[in-house]
Amino acid sequence: MSANEAKHALNLVVSLAKLPKASTLTTQELARRLSLSVSYVENLLKLLRAHGFVSSRRGPLGGHCFCGVPARLSVWDIVSVFYVAPAPLRHSGTREDFTGWLEAQYEQARIEFFKSQPFADLLGDNVPEWDTDMRIEREEPHFEYAEPHFQNHRNGMGRSHAF
Repeated sequence: MSANEAKHALNLVVSLAKLPKASTLTTQELARRLSLSVSYVENLLKLLRAHGFVSSRRGPLGGHCFCGVPARLSVWDIVSVFYVAPAPLRHSGTREDFTGWLEAQYEQARIEFFKSQPFADLLGDNVPEWDTDMRIEREEPHFEYAEPHFQNHRNGMGRSHAF
């Protein structure tokens, strides 16, 4: 997994954690908000679900929601799902080994930094009230007819093979 995936996953979890408790966002809504493809978001959600950061439900009010307590998580808890640090190297006296050792030390410092950062700090002042009533808030769906033959069918002209 890449650092880029970790960044996108962190943004995804922050988006869900800022919602009121029990509110959901669909995969399509998340993809639109994060400017990512739906399939990419689905792959991120799959791993986040497997690690217990996100839960999903089906149905008209379905979607994805954050599972957890922001105050108990660090940024590393989420990033570590998607990011694998290289194994530390030992310096053997050659220039190449020394460079690898420096890179490993830098990587370890980054990991320690992520571990020290509380996840709740990423939510800013938008931390939801987690003890309020369970209400589902969703955006109204927006439909567009992308293909002309569907638009013609809607206007009474032409036919659609989709039905």
